[in-house]
Order: sequence, then structure tokens, then C-alpha cells
Amino acid sequence: MRHLAGLLAPALLLGCAAWASAVAPPPRKLPDGVYAVRRDGLKKSDVLPLRGDEALVTHRHRFLKKDGGESPRFVVVGTAPEVKLDLDGEPKAIKGGAEMVGVLLKLRPKAAGALERLTGRARPPQVAIVIGAEVVTIHKVRGAIKGGQVQITNCAPGAAAHLLERLRAK
Repeated sequence: MRHLAGLLAPALLLGCAAWASAVAPPPRKLPDGVYAVRRDGLKKSDVLPLRGDEALVTHRHRFLKKDGGESPRFVVVGTAPEVKLDLDGEPKAIKGGAEMVGVLLKLRPKAAGALERLTGRARPPQVAIVIGAEVVTIHKVRGAIKGGQVQITNCAPGAAAHLLERLRAK
């Protein structure tokens, strides 16, 4: 009987550990880059469970005006960016009147090729730009982006400024 209890205790511990990891995967600090959005939703339960090659990030819309009323979105992406933010030169601000509304940048050839492959697919319909393990912006993909010249627009004014600042710091 003692022998059976000795075998059963490690099995129960392993089972509990496996159950705990399936319920709450450890948070991952994602590298900066452009990620294909695999799933997103207003509730964490809408996008879970995660597979081993997936990570969960939250888009908190922290750059929108306070009266924007946007709820946080839970976003599932891969554990590595599809496109590294490998810039070929200084990014530039795009102004809309007095406010900055976008960023113009050029990627080095390897990153440019990765972006063309990513945006040339039928999927993903959206990409997330992650900097500092935080979703800064999410954009719909409308077609293949060729040549590495990227114009990131339709950002909330604060998001564009934050994105430009972080890209310049790289």
C-alpha cells in the first residue's frame, strides 16, 4: 500500500502541474516586431487556450483619448515576430494638421522580404506592432507591402508619437 501511495503522489503532482500550466500559461515578454494577429477578442476566454507557439498580449488602447471608450482587446500572436523592426535609416513623422498621425519608415532587405511575405498572404487580416512587450497599434492588411517602404497610419496621435520615439531609440 505504501508503495502505491509513493507512486501515486508524484503522478498527482505532475497532473496538477500540467493542469495549472494549461489553465494559466506563463506570460512571455515578446520581442519588438510585427506580428500576425491569430485571434483577438474582448474577453480572455474568447482567445484561450494558447498553443505552445502562441503568446497573449493585451491591446489597452492607452494612446486613445480618455473618452474613446475602447475596451482592452486580448490578442493572440506567435512567440516571435514575423518581421523584426530592422530599420534602414531614421523613421519620419507623418503629420495630419498639427498632430502626428503616422510614421514613415524603411526596413532593411531581410525585414522587407519578411514583411512582403507576411502581408502577401491571404491571411492575416491584421498585424500588431509590439514594442516593449506591448501592442502599440493594430492594422488591417489590405495588400502586400513591397520594397520595405512602410507608412503606418491611422494611429491614435499618441500611438504614432510613441511608435516614432521607440523606433528612434532602437
